[in-house]
Amino acid sequence: MVQFINRHKYKIFMIFFLFVLLLGLTGCRTNSNEWSTKPYLEGWAGYSYDFQFSSSWEAMWGWPVSIISWPIAWICSHIGKGLGNSFFWGILFTTLIVRTIAWPIYSKQNSMSLKMTLMQPEMNRLQRKYGNRKDPQSQQQMQMEMMKLYKKYKVNPIGCLLPMFIQFPIFMGMYEVVRRINATSTTIVNGVSVIEYGSFALQNTKLFGYFELNTSFFEATAIRDKVFAVVIALAFGALTILSQKLASRKPKYLKEYNQGRSANSQQEQQQKQMKMMSYVMTFMFVFMSLSSTSLALYWLIGAIYQIFQSFVGRKLNEINYYKAQKKSTVL
Repeated sequence: MVQFINRHKYKIFMIFFLFVLLLGLTGCRTNSNEWSTKPYLEGWAGYSYDFQFSSSWEAMWGWPVSIISWPIAWICSHIGKGLGNSFFWGILFTTLIVRTIAWPIYSKQNSMSLKMTLMQPEMNRLQRKYGNRKDPQSQQQMQMEMMKLYKKYKVNPIGCLLPMFIQFPIFMGMYEVVRRINATSTTIVNGVSVIEYGSFALQNTKLFGYFELNTSFFEATAIRDKVFAVVIALAFGALTILSQKLASRKPKYLKEYNQGRSANSQQEQQQKQMKMMSYVMTFMFVFMSLSSTSLALYWLIGAIYQIFQSFVGRKLNEINYYKAQKKSTVL
């Protein structure tokens, strides 16, 4: 089970992300039935209002997201206002900043993945050794030998899950910023409805002065904006599938390392199931992105960055692999 989790931890995390995201989108905060479109308000009163939740479940995941979303919104707003009050530039550079800040977490996961790869043959030998021995004493001995193996390779069997939970509120915070930064509220002044923007709003929402970002496929009135929303959503889906294919492709050093070893039928079946789940997940994200062009743009930028991040991570893994091989040869 631990091996399966480590082998597919990124896909499991994304499925978990989607599940919690969908739950979050169906929730509602106190005094607001559409928390995802509630504007950021001025001062401490506005900040504290973000921590009024309608349930203990919502508060559990809402607190870290609210804490993180405010500084991200501040960064996005100042970057956008410094570049012509542009929503597009705000999203672009803030996404790059947030992803870069979260890079050390990704690097730790990347390092853990390499260690698990190097440890796999010894783990398989242990499983074959105790495969038909179900008595309590043999199972206890197997667990002891596995713990020694984890210690040898400096691997925490459940430590890979912690970075995923750390990443989640960061990316949810960025998601909330994209959804809320240009949200408006309506007040009645002398019998007249007045639309008010939040404190971080970026009102130049046109991309290249032509395509509207603060809309969706379902709301856009201009045909060009509907077409643009579809193009962005499909581009995001295509790049996500490309990223998954690149991630599943074994690098040269891993082909050398696994030469002569073949996956069993159970592993192949698990891989097929995860592949199918990843396609379903991608389809759901593409459909969700049609509900917000700015959200689709954020996910598209993130997908491009992820491909770059994966490329660098694979190169670093290759360098670390050959270093480990050289070290073991010398010893």
